[in-house]
Amino acid sequence: MRQPLVIIGGYLTGPSDFVNLAQALEAAPYNYDVSITPISRLRWAITRDWDFRPVINHLRDTVQQALERSGAEKVTILGHSVGGSVARMYLGEEAYCGEIYAGRRYVQRLIMLGTPHHSIEYWTRTSVSFINDTYPGAFYPEIHYTSVVGSAIQGNPKGNIVERMSSSSYRRVSGPQADYAWGDGVTTLECAALSGAEFLVVPELTHSPFHGQPWYGEPAGLPLWDRVL
Repeated sequence: MRQPLVIIGGYLTGPSDFVNLAQALEAAPYNYDVSITPISRLRWAITRDWDFRPVINHLRDTVQQALERSGAEKVTILGHSVGGSVARMYLGEEAYCGEIYAGRRYVQRLIMLGTPHHSIEYWTRTSVSFINDTYPGAFYPEIHYTSVVGSAIQGNPKGNIVERMSSSSYRRVSGPQADYAWGDGVTTLECAALSGAEFLVVPELTHSPFHGQPWYGEPAGLPLWDRVL
């Protein structure tokens, strides 16, 4: 029986962004039964910080479908960017906007790629605060948490276009002191660290294709972080 793995993308991604990665994970030597959570770019665009239930619901349904198809009892979740934050909410047993998901029953591993765990960014700070207050760190001991972050780009407000964009992103998630921080182009190393979780820094990886190759969803980058699978 192949082990099920569920991919959930980050803000403004779409399922098509992860098709190549899914195919690589389904092939040898990985041999996972991969499902991609069907969250469209539009769905992300209209989702607001105070209510992530629409995307959590997609993740919940995809996990259940993966379990039914595979016959397994638990899945591995692979969350890109804020998808990792959504997964942490899905695991929880406390009410979120009136909903209790308790997904911890169905998850054995949570691998997060470039997830900003301590973001002060406007679009996620309310939910990130809820997660960290309610489920701090690697909260459930039976689940193996891993946080992977690329360190391909140092921010520089006076550098090239990618360095300037990265510096702006780092400032939004980690504050003005992060202008010259290292990260993947969106998430700083400091922001990606989660207490109690396995932590892997990969020098070559970027957050998205707009920041350079390879990015987290690019099969060419998979050998750089596949040791955590």
